[in-house]
Amino acid sequence: MELSEIYLPIAKELYEVNIELKTITNNLGDTSTRDIFNYFFSSTGKYVRPILTLLSAKAINNRLSESIEQKLIQLCVGIELIHSASLIHDDIIDGDSMRRNQQTLNKIYGNKIAILTGDTLYSRAFFIFSDKLPKSFSETMGKVTEVMSVSEILNARLSTVNRETYLKVVEGKTAFFMGVCCGLGAALSGADEEEFNMLSNYGHNLGIAYQILDDYIDKDPVATKTVSIEDAFKYAANAKDSIKNLKDSVYSKSLVSLVDYTLDFYKPTIKNI
Repeated sequence: MELSEIYLPIAKELYEVNIELKTITNNLGDTSTRDIFNYFFSSTGKYVRPILTLLSAKAINNRLSESIEQKLIQLCVGIELIHSASLIHDDIIDGDSMRRNQQTLNKIYGNKIAILTGDTLYSRAFFIFSDKLPKSFSETMGKVTEVMSVSEILNARLSTVNRETYLKVVEGKTAFFMGVCCGLGAALSGADEEEFNMLSNYGHNLGIAYQILDDYIDKDPVATKTVSIEDAFKYAANAKDSIKNLKDSVYSKSLVSLVDYTLDFYKPTIKNI
């Protein structure tokens, strides 16, 4: 299944997220700096985190009021801005020259401009969280950026990494954020504690599976020495199991399909999974 098929039930909302992101980037700074932001967003990612947020929200309640719908869009925009800022900083840390089939900001504009661009996106994201969304959401996203940063520090300082440490880094860099995306989307739609936990656990497990597979595709030496593809499939199975009691809908089905889409990145013969 293609990603476009998976997000079909939320295509309208995802389009609104994209339009809002373009509006924001077109109004950041003046004409001398705007081209930097427009360049970065000229090649968009898969919007996995907004997709998780929207599907989780709609899986709880697909008849949201207009005001909640607008908050949901703003939540997704803030999440994507934070993710984008983290990618810019990751490229600088790793010295990467290509992302999304185009040269990175640090490659074209240098590290100084790239760092400031990432900082600007973080600032805009937290303005959205503080101005448009519940206070607890801003606190949660502050924790997300803290955990991601600490995990990067841990990863950078270690000369050798064992399985436990690798998974700790993966949880901090990717899984925690994805779990929060699902949880906040669900919370905004009025999820009870059980529903919130189901979707948060789903996102967390999917995040671990996603990162392991991504590392294997990149032939990351640390990943290949500390974890296996079987581990990724087990976490993917845990993700599906987390939402088995979620009410049946096109949105919950899409969440399951998103796990399968992630696994399709890598198709070895897996036994006993």
